[in-house]
Amino acid sequence: MKKYIFAITSLLLSFSAYAEIDAVACRGKIVPGSQILRLAASSPSGTAILQNVCVKQGDVVNQNQLVAELKGIDQATASESRAKAALDRAKSLCDLKVLQQENLIKDMQGTYDQNANVIAKKDPPRREREQIEYDQESIARRIAQEEAILPLLKSSELAMLEEAKAAYEEAQAHTKEFKISAPISGEIIAVHSKVGEAVSPDGICELADTNTMFIEAEVYESDITKIKVGATVQAKSDALSGEVLTGTVIEISPSVRSNKMVSTNPSDFTNMRVVLVKIKLDNPEKVKNLIGSQVDVRILK
Repeated sequence: MKKYIFAITSLLLSFSAYAEIDAVACRGKIVPGSQILRLAASSPSGTAILQNVCVKQGDVVNQNQLVAELKGIDQATASESRAKAALDRAKSLCDLKVLQQENLIKDMQGTYDQNANVIAKKDPPRREREQIEYDQESIARRIAQEEAILPLLKSSELAMLEEAKAAYEEAQAHTKEFKISAPISGEIIAVHSKVGEAVSPDGICELADTNTMFIEAEVYESDITKIKVGATVQAKSDALSGEVLTGTVIEISPSVRSNKMVSTNPSDFTNMRVVLVKIKLDNPEKVKNLIGSQVDVRILK
């Protein structure tokens, strides 16, 4: 019996001490580390209809990861493949034609050098020498002509290659219009549209960074001078069965506005002037599924 009375007394003393802590009380709501992004879509072929949804609620995605595909993606992908094949052919032809021209010049230069060696070392008869010298003049002219043609050929082939490359890049861009990717890394917190449906006014899904979680607290204008950046915070949510969340004040808004959160106490006046205070929570994993939930906040002085 004495142990029971002692336990009750200790509990009452602890509660009394907690209640006497000098703090500013206010309401707040749980928000993710970044603004909630609503992924919308517009199709280049008209109404945006979903062909494939690659994520579900609760999935963690990386920046630029594919989230959904729109109807028309198959045709766009096929066009992109054809453009890539045309680019590969153009590159192969360009390399082949330039190589053929360079080899032609090398072959003629080899013949010219061989004839020169015959004249210099074998001392052929006069008639044969004259014929070789005549051929040398003709070969030299051909070499000069083909060397002059080489840069023109390269320029022409590169122009055709650039045209094929531009067509491929245009096809890639067109295909990309049918793909919806995540603009940031984060968690899918809601999916609003289904395969076969037109994208709803709410978008395809909602994405937020839940690695860091915050409370946006509304502090009464009359209390704002009592708190400072760095102050310790305690918060409670009905969804957490009374578990106390802890955090730190990291930002105090410089402006005053009307409150937007309604107290659970109906006797409270609900048209107060407040200042937004941003609080970083110590354990974001506990509340990442409670985005938008209201909490009771105590900012310790």
